[in-house]
Amino acid sequence: MHFRSLLALVLVAPLPVTAAEQVVVPPKARYWMSATTANGMSMSGGMSQADMMKMAMGGGGANKLLDLDLGSTLAPTGGGPKADALIPPGMNMGASLPLTTPVAKPAQRTPEREDDDFERPKGKLLLFWGCSEKARPGQPVVIDFAAMAAGQVPPNLFAGERIRIARPPSSGNSKTFGEWPYGDKNPRSIPANASLIGNQRVEGNYSPPISFELTQDWLAPLTLSGRGNGAGGQTLAWNAVPAATGYAATMMGGGKSTSGEDSTTMVFWSSSDVQTFISGLTDYLAPAEVQRLIGKKMLMPPSQTQCAIPVEALKAVDGGMVSMVAHGPEINHVSPPRPADPKVPWVQDWVSRTRFRSTAGAMLADGELMTSMGGGGGGGGHAAASGSPAPNANCPPPASANPAEAVGGAIGGSLGSAMGSMFGGKKKKVDPNCPQ
Repeated sequence: MHFRSLLALVLVAPLPVTAAEQVVVPPKARYWMSATTANGMSMSGGMSQADMMKMAMGGGGANKLLDLDLGSTLAPTGGGPKADALIPPGMNMGASLPLTTPVAKPAQRTPEREDDDFERPKGKLLLFWGCSEKARPGQPVVIDFAAMAAGQVPPNLFAGERIRIARPPSSGNSKTFGEWPYGDKNPRSIPANASLIGNQRVEGNYSPPISFELTQDWLAPLTLSGRGNGAGGQTLAWNAVPAATGYAATMMGGGKSTSGEDSTTMVFWSSSDVQTFISGLTDYLAPAEVQRLIGKKMLMPPSQTQCAIPVEALKAVDGGMVSMVAHGPEINHVSPPRPADPKVPWVQDWVSRTRFRSTAGAMLADGELMTSMGGGGGGGGHAAASGSPAPNANCPPPASANPAEAVGGAIGGSLGSAMGSMFGGKKKKVDPNCPQ
């Protein structure tokens, strides 16, 4: 066939028909359940002060935490917004939990800073990373606070792969929103024998009825311990949590100083093989994202049960916290199911996401791990004795005979000072009449 005839045939030939993409209409409502098992001196959010104190004293075992978030594109009908989470009997918390809609508060004017009370941040940040008994070449990376305050943010401060974190429904991304627990109200503690397994339902006046079954319960507690190693440092060890998808550990604290306030130091270490600072590695992460980050060596695989903190990082820190997370599964439901016929639009009424993690924490003092504050010393405290003058708010707390309180003071003082120096702000002047 002649070339021109062949070209003409190609040009007039009908193109193959491709299947049209299915039209997907986003859901009217999104309902998220976030379940954390918090063990040891965990700093997980959503915990009452009583629970945190109980954990710090090493009593009562692990705590079960739960956050419920309902976001909708609909306005409430028949009055103000109202919704309830109808929970299975195994929760042992009654028939339902109220999903409260936050009340918007008027914006408050930020008071102007007094120039004579502001000082340029001073000190430095020492970054360590990776599971190794000794610091790897190039560590620590030293970040100067004063340079950061002047706008000179080091390009490698937040080095590493970006972490993909899905954000739950909130008042900012929903027309109508409800949550449990709510605000400063003291939430009902979750019983130790509570179980999520069973039918979960949501009924309200700003979302379609939601109903789905859960067969996954809170994860088992993550138990963290430490032992000395040949390099003179600490090797973290933990139990393999069933259903865990990956692990991450961090250490953060105030560094040792020999020249007073002018050399405030903050020390940060992460189990990531990639340099990282404060990141989302300990947040709720979807299993697919966990697998991706394990491939990037930013998270530890579920088969790993120990990790050494470099001895140089331990020697640099004065008092700090070691935190750990076991990432868990994620369960998603959607209604109605996706139509098999791609020509039929998929109009979603609601979607739900239930996510799990298990956390643990311990204090670090003199290079040793303290998983609770229960041992060591009586309950001295900082309250003034009867007949004594009230303590001066500008004075640091006095030294305590309780080693646990001494550790807490070291963390609160050195770490708090370091964070304040790093991000700027007022520097409270110490009263010259404070006891030395």
